[in-house]
Amino acid sequence: MGWVKSAKSEFRKIPVTSVESCSFRLAGAQDIPHTCHLYRDANAKLPVWEAALGFEFGQLTHPQWRQLVTTYASWHHRRNLADYDRDRNYTLMDFMPPIMQAWNRHRFHEQNVATRRPPAIQTKLAANCWGTLYEILRLAKQENPSAPTLFVTDSHPMLKVLRQRSMKIQSTPQTGDIVLVHHQNDIRTYLDHVALVVDQQLFFEKAGAGNHVPYRLIDRQTLEQIWNPDIYTFEYRRPHTHQQWLPPEQVFSLNGNRRVADERSLVYQHSYHYSSQNLPGQIISFAMKQLPELVLEQGRFRLSSQAYDPEGLVEDQSR
Repeated sequence: MGWVKSAKSEFRKIPVTSVESCSFRLAGAQDIPHTCHLYRDANAKLPVWEAALGFEFGQLTHPQWRQLVTTYASWHHRRNLADYDRDRNYTLMDFMPPIMQAWNRHRFHEQNVATRRPPAIQTKLAANCWGTLYEILRLAKQENPSAPTLFVTDSHPMLKVLRQRSMKIQSTPQTGDIVLVHHQNDIRTYLDHVALVVDQQLFFEKAGAGNHVPYRLIDRQTLEQIWNPDIYTFEYRRPHTHQQWLPPEQVFSLNGNRRVADERSLVYQHSYHYSSQNLPGQIISFAMKQLPELVLEQGRFRLSSQAYDPEGLVEDQSR
């Protein structure tokens, strides 16, 4: 394992080129007035990454607020939500966990991590859909949750862990359930994508790995446009109520993870690696990195300014 010198990665807010009204109705808020907005980024790298959904309730009565808390926040720690405010214009994200509030409608731009490892081994700090889902589930039940960790790991151990910590459901999915999108090759199941259920036909996802991939709310139609259900299997599962989700560096490794730190950075170098097709013979490994603490501002959580700074993520988060 090499000593980590610099991450130089950053979050970026997704630009909005237009906002359109949409007809989507929340099943969990049918009797509460709400508006659906489609936020479009016309410059997205792929058309399927252009759109993200948002929902506004406006001002709520206390009974309406209580109903939405019961519907959308019962699966995570209630105390992380702001107290009722009759003058607040509420959105659906106000009832989601801190990590989802902070990551929604962002991208993460990965970069190489400088280490003292052999030149043939390239180390990256990156994020993907199941690393995102794991951290959402891990931090959901924590009061004043710790800072999230960015990581990528192989699909097979992640599939095993997600199945072990949840039960398969045949009924209508509810907020806090998860969906595993996978395909079969001979006798082995290959995990392709994961998402969190927010409403019956609404999901929160990181749409994949790479610099251009959004964290966002999407409807089932968009999810199926990307992952054709005639080809891929959608497996709905409900996390066990009292399940303990350990930090990822304790779970996803071969022979355990080794903690590597210098005076400026705390990173977990873990064992997931692959040979690059573009660079024959080169092995790419992925680092785990704890982000700066989320910031609570006027009852909503957001990313620290450090997370938007290419130099900000190299600050020592171990203190």
